[in-house]
Order: sequence, then C-alpha cells, then structure tokens
Amino acid sequence: MASELHVDAIKHSGGTSALTIDSSGNVHGAGLIVQTSFHSFNTATTLNSNSDLDIGGSSHTFTPKFASSLLLLSCSVSVQQTRSNTFQGGTINFVVDSSNITHASDDYEHYLSASSGSINNYIRFYKEVSMSASNTNAKTVKLTGRPYHTGDSGYLVVNESSNFTSSIKIQEIAQ
Repeated sequence: MASELHVDAIKHSGGTSALTIDSSGNVHGAGLIVQTSFHSFNTATTLNSNSDLDIGGSSHTFTPKFASSLLLLSCSVSVQQTRSNTFQGGTINFVVDSSNITHASDDYEHYLSASSGSINNYIRFYKEVSMSASNTNAKTVKLTGRPYHTGDSGYLVVNESSNFTSSIKIQEIAQ
C-alpha cells in the first residue's frame, strides 16, 4: 500500500523563509536549483576571423521553468592558440537567442606572449555568467569566438581535430 503526503508549504524551523510546492508537486524557494542542463560537444572549429564565429556543436536549447529564475551559464572550452608571431589570444562568448550576452570589450580574454618564435598553445578556457530567465520560452544557447590576431597565420581552434571535449552548463536558480 502506497502512502502520500500532501503539503502546501514547508517552513524552515529557524526562520521565516519558506519553500513552496506548486501544483505539479515541485518544491521551490529562493536559492534552490530548479534544473541543470549539461551539453558537451567535440566538434573541431577553426576561428580565423576578426568577427565572432559560431563554435560548432555548441548550440542547444534550454527552457526555464520559472520566469523569475536566475540562469547561471558556464562553459569549459578546449582552445588551441596559434600564430607565427610572438603573441596570440582570443575570446569566447555566450550567445542567447541571437544576443551576445558576454561580448568582451577586447579580443583577448586569454592571451599568451612569448619573447620570440611562433605561438602554439593549448588551454582550457572557462567562463561563467548569469542572466534573468525573464520568461519560460525555450532559449537557444551557443558559443561564439574570435582570435586576438588573424595576421601572421593567427587563429584559434576549438576542440582541435575533435580530440577534446568542451561543455556548457546551465543551472536555473529559483529567486
């Protein structure tokens, strides 16, 4: 025989903050993680333009459950920096529904300078941002990027030869 417990609210015993249970039986309250999405991809993408280019395989859809939620977006991206000169860098950006929400004011959130010779450096790029969910519509989230320099054979490669895996994580936090 199965038992069911029906409650309208759960109160913290030491204070006045309350968790609530909606009509679907979901418990929520400020600060709770409502849902987490994890998207990984290993598509090799060469970034060789002074403008942002889409990073292949990074696009996916996320649908918030509550319009009032905070969305925490983080990415971990494998990047190869290459240039036949003594410095190179680049930037990776979050784009949500065609709007670049993290456009850097310069093109080198990561950067390497050497005293002589060519640059060929592999790094793991990490970025974290937050935004309001603002509605419960499905959102298309993807990454774009660009190198600091394209002259002297300068470019960035994400997931070089598909040997590496990058990821995007989205957490919805109740407010």
